[in-house]
This record gives sequence, C-alpha cells and structure tokens, in this order.
Amino acid sequence: MKKRKELISRIAYACGDIYGGGAFIIIGLLLLVYLTNVVGFSGTLAGIILFIGKAWDAIIDPFMGQLSDRTRSRFGRRRIFFLLGGLPVFASWVMLWYCFGITGTTAKFIYYTLSFIFFSTAFTIVMVPYNAILSDMVRDYNRRSAFTGMRLGFSAAAAILCATVPALITGAYTDPKQGYLMMGLSFGLVFAMSWLVVFLGTWENTTKPSPVTSFKDWFFVLKNRSFRIYVTVFILFQMAIDTVMTLAVYFLTVSLQKDELFVPIMGSILVTQLVFIVVFSYIAQKTNKATPAYISASVWITASIGIVFLTPATPGILVISICSLIGVGSAGCNLFSWSALPDIADVDELITGHRREGLYAGVSTFLRKLSGGMVVGALGIALDVIGYSKEAVSVGKISNITDWGIRILFCGIPIAFLISSLLFLRKYKLGSQEFTIMSTILNRFREGERNIAIEGEELRVCQQLTGLNGDRFFGIDQDPDQMI
Repeated sequence: MKKRKELISRIAYACGDIYGGGAFIIIGLLLLVYLTNVVGFSGTLAGIILFIGKAWDAIIDPFMGQLSDRTRSRFGRRRIFFLLGGLPVFASWVMLWYCFGITGTTAKFIYYTLSFIFFSTAFTIVMVPYNAILSDMVRDYNRRSAFTGMRLGFSAAAAILCATVPALITGAYTDPKQGYLMMGLSFGLVFAMSWLVVFLGTWENTTKPSPVTSFKDWFFVLKNRSFRIYVTVFILFQMAIDTVMTLAVYFLTVSLQKDELFVPIMGSILVTQLVFIVVFSYIAQKTNKATPAYISASVWITASIGIVFLTPATPGILVISICSLIGVGSAGCNLFSWSALPDIADVDELITGHRREGLYAGVSTFLRKLSGGMVVGALGIALDVIGYSKEAVSVGKISNITDWGIRILFCGIPIAFLISSLLFLRKYKLGSQEFTIMSTILNRFREGERNIAIEGEELRVCQQLTGLNGDRFFGIDQDPDQMI
C-alpha cells in the first residue's frame, strides 16, 4: 500500500513536466512556422516576437522564485500557484495559436508579442515553483532522485508525443488557422489539467514564508559554493544540449545531405533518453547523483567523435543509431541537473537558516535561459563565419569550410562543454554521505535546537558544502565576505 501511494505521488508530481517538456517542443517546432506561414509575418518580425518573449521569460524567473518563497496561503507557498496557474496556462496557450479576427500587420504583431509574453508569464508562474517544491516535499536523498527520474520520464514521453501529434492535428484541416486553433485548444486543456493533478498530488513540509529578499540576494546565492559549482555544471550541460538541438538540421542537410532523417533521428534521441532516464535513475539511487552524469557525458563525447566522421555515404540506420547515443548523454545530464537542485536549497538553509528553494530555482532558470540565448546567438554568427548559405545548399555547392565548420560546431562545441562540465563536476561534493551528515544537522535545527556545536568531520563537510570557513551556520554571526 505504501509503495502504491509513493508511485501515485511520483506520477502526480511528474505530470508538471507534461507541460514543461511538451510545450517546449511544440514552441520550438511549430511557433516560428505558424507565425511566418500562417499569420504571414516576415522572419524578422517573427524573430523579434520570440526574442521579446524569451527575454521577458528569463527576467521574471528570479522574481517568481522570490514570490513563491514569500507566499502564505492555506495550500502552502508553492502549491497555490499550481491551482491558480491552470487558467493562465490554458488561455495563454490558445492565444498563441489564434488571433480572434485581429487584422493588420501592426495589430497582429502587438497581439502576438503580448500573447507570447502572456505565455512566458504563465509558464514561469507554474514552472519556477514546480522546480522548487521537490526540495521541501521530499527530504530523502534517493527519493529525490526517484521523483526526478519519474518527472524526466514524463517530460521525455511528452516530448515524443508533442513532436508528432500537433502536426497531425494541424494537418487534418484544410484551413491551417482552424487546425492550429484545434491544436491550441486540445493541448491547452491537457496542459491545464496536468497542473490540477500536480496540485492534488503534491505537498509541502514547510508553510512558513521566507523573509523578504532583495536584488542582492540574486548575487548572494553565488557565494554558496555548492550552488556555484552546480549551476556551472548545469549551464554547461544545457548549452551542449542547446547546441545539438540548434544545429541538428544544419548537420543533416549540409554535412550528411540527409534531411529526411531529421524526424527519425530526433525520435530515436527522445526514445533513447526516455529509456536511459529509467536506467540512470536507478544508478543514481544506488550510487549518487553525479555518477549518471559522468557516464552519460562520456558516452555523448564518444558518440560525438564518431559523428564527426559520418558522410553522405553512411547508411541511414547507422547515422540514426550513433546519433541516438546523444539521448543517453542528455538523459544523465538532465537527471543530475534536476535531481541535484533540491539539495542545493538544503545547503542554503545550512547557511542562512531559511528555506529559499524558489530563489535558487528562479536564479538557476534565469542563468540557464540567459546562457542558452547567448549560445544560440553565437551559433548564428558562427554559421555566417563559416560561409553557410541556404542558396548554396539548395544547389549543392557546399564548400569544405562550411561542411567541416558545421561538423566542428555540431560535435566539437558540445564536446568542449561536456569536458568542462566534468572538470567542474569533480568539485561537486554533495554526495549521499555528505547529504546525510548535513541532514542530521538540519533536522536538529528544524526541531528548534540553536547554537548547534559542529566540529570534526561534520564541520569539514559543512565548510566544504557551504563555502563558509568558520563554525557558525544558520545565519548566525556570519559575514558573507568570509565565504570561500
């Protein structure tokens, strides 16, 4: 009975990433196409809409994190946003794919810009508290890995469905506007209902709001040694993923001249990722959360070295098989990224004596989106540098510089990010043993004990995790400048 209840709890929690993983895929695959081919915007106008929405999305993440830390309600600090967020999630999703009879380029530009800002706001309202709540829901190191594994499994499954079903819906109608509206209504309902399930199936052990934080707290979190190392690894992993997602089409069309393989390759990557999330979740619970990251990054680096030497003559099945190993890499990297984040909030509680999961989730998301935007922008410039031209590709006149430039960008850049991430990961010391020592001390503090004497091995671990070089924790007589 207990195992069944645990499974139900994991499933309910994981439903949040039906929206997190699914909406991300649909936006990436269809929104630009919809804005240019259906609405009729130029590529420049469509790009401006996406840029404004993404910039707004990144900016408001830390504010939402702080708001969820300070919220007081009968449903807790974070669950209330899952309940309230369902309607904005539905409404903003529908508005993205239908303009309600608005005509004129300027009017439609304003409408879709505001719609994307609305979508980004709704996404932040639910996803930042969602990224923060696990730390407070579950205090056990291995249970957090299990919950995160289920979450990423749902995310990968949603990504597979959202990469195929929306196109089937839009393609079923002769009028594309009607097709996109039906897709918006269908998935908007699914996304909204998923948050009701999350609300009903989650809980919070801490309902007391954190003290008011300020802008300087965004920078203070970087003095948390464990967070500083974690967020560096997290960003490097995500930039490797962003690079592959951005350049996959270019690599297939230019270097391999097999653009018809795009769908099967992306499908193989997503399916492989889904399978290995289960495998790596088990490994993380038996060892620690960094182990899957080491394994997956090594597999991804090896696969990338092989991918560099694929040619147009390489059989399609071999191309798909080798590229699917990227799914192994993304599975372990994502599992570490999202399962380690809840532990960082515990380190912050050791430093400050407060629960500020939302602040850390918000800052992490902001830095991830900022770095993602920077790497995609840099890749666009790099394509110009290596002489990429759509016209040259269409007539088959591809220079060696362009071919090898894309190969190096597609394979070499992720390898550089992954090697750098592994070097930083070696410095990450929050394993299961360190977590147990820290949790024992935190539980004494949570039970009301003050002036806790910490010495010996406990002191060494606490100093290593927090970056504090003294023996005073929980915000007692601390000077932030003394953090190392």
